[in-house]
Amino acid sequence: MDFIRYEHHSEHIAIVTLNRPDRLNAFGAQMRGEFDEALQIAGGDEAVRVVIVTGAGRAFCAGADVKEWAGGTGPLEAPHAPGALNEHGTTDLIKPMVAAINGYCLGAGLNLVATRCDIRIAGESAQFGMPEVARGTISRTVPFALEGLSRAFLSELLYTGDNVSAARALQGGLINAVVPDDEVLLAAIRMAERIARHPPTAVQATKLNYLKTFEATAAAVVWEQRLRERASTTADTREGMRAFIERRPPTWDDNAG
Repeated sequence: MDFIRYEHHSEHIAIVTLNRPDRLNAFGAQMRGEFDEALQIAGGDEAVRVVIVTGAGRAFCAGADVKEWAGGTGPLEAPHAPGALNEHGTTDLIKPMVAAINGYCLGAGLNLVATRCDIRIAGESAQFGMPEVARGTISRTVPFALEGLSRAFLSELLYTGDNVSAARALQGGLINAVVPDDEVLLAAIRMAERIARHPPTAVQATKLNYLKTFEATAAAVVWEQRLRERASTTADTREGMRAFIERRPPTWDDNAG
């Protein structure tokens, strides 16, 4: 795998590292496929009881690869493999996942990884955001609504496109803990060890039972996907992507459709 590093910290704990630091671990189709592959490996390894997800360099994941997305091969078109993140905002991997969040955790990073992890630990300088509106498209909302986040906090993230600090994310219920930046992975490992000491059949059955209570209705998922597909083809979306790539303010077409 080129953009994902998979390793064992110990017999029962695997670490999946988003390993594209030169692009702030931005998600593209290849990276998404490799991430799915890593989850399949973890799921098929009977010794692995907990999976930690983290990012290499100064970001956890800065979002979708905008250049790739603008070319029509971004996350909306990425395949879903068994063990991958599914349309319910959960994963077929029933082993607990712990996010060790360093630096930026934005857009696709927040949607595809952090909110799918069962427990999230962030460094003090971590930043969270949903910048899709600033790119002229829409964010996924069903998984966040199922998280039980307050409407006010979620609305701020979705409608402004602004980042919030780790402290605000903790206050909003998005993450479990904030620790010094150089202790993020260690804190995640300690959490994983607390989970791994229990019988895996009991832990996995508990997670599966818990996730079933959060599954979105099929109608909500279909509606959201249709909106995202429509929004991703508008003139505003194309302009938002071009402006981001060209590092200039976008010029919106209020009548774009």
